[in-house]
Amino acid sequence: MVAEVAPSRAVEFLAAFNDIEAFLRSELEAKKSDSFKWMATQAAKRGVISRDQADDLKEFAELRNAISHGEYRDFRPIAEPLQETVDEIKHIRNALLEPTLAVDVVGYDQSIVTLSPDDAVGDALRAIRESGHTQFPIYHDGTCVGLLTTNAIARWVAEELETADSIDAATIENTTVADALELSGQHDTAVFLPRTATAAAAVDALTTPLASGALPRLGIVTEHGNADQRPIAVVNSTDIPHLTEAS
Repeated sequence: MVAEVAPSRAVEFLAAFNDIEAFLRSELEAKKSDSFKWMATQAAKRGVISRDQADDLKEFAELRNAISHGEYRDFRPIAEPLQETVDEIKHIRNALLEPTLAVDVVGYDQSIVTLSPDDAVGDALRAIRESGHTQFPIYHDGTCVGLLTTNAIARWVAEELETADSIDAATIENTTVADALELSGQHDTAVFLPRTATAAAAVDALTTPLASGALPRLGIVTEHGNADQRPIAVVNSTDIPHLTEAS
């Protein structure tokens, strides 16, 4: 009876790498001439994988080349990757082929509160008290036009106190959300994610600086990731640990 030979770490590594390469080529509709590193870069740009995953995959590509072009004995590569390397590439493979979606982590049943530019700051303050939320997408004619945060309200209060000793109820009720948003500038900005966004893609979106250099305050999940669609979930910085764990 011939003893069964367990697959080497190199074989396991190459099998996982090939699965990832096939996935990326299909997902990106890449040509045969497109390199693996190019696909990793494009996949990160399109939110298919995270930037960290792309960086890891590019390093794995170097290791794949070293194994593939190295010496073999009995049809098995002599070079063996570390077990933690094999575990990591298999983790990425599984995350890509059976990904956890961001909405699977944060859930659909969130009581998302939206406001309009014409609503009073008082409405926002009542929403903060009643919902506990601190960030509110602002919708006008069905399209998200901004994000009101407690930081923006605090900046409005500070501006008002420059010209007055106190702020009365009438001022709060006569000041609109649009007025408060004028002081936000590019401090408070949301990014949009499709319902199919993975947990890894959501982490990447929340941790990638915008053109202004600031990080997004909120990720708004809509059906296709468009600003003219109603939110079905939101993700914010407090969700990052859970999203990372699920990635």
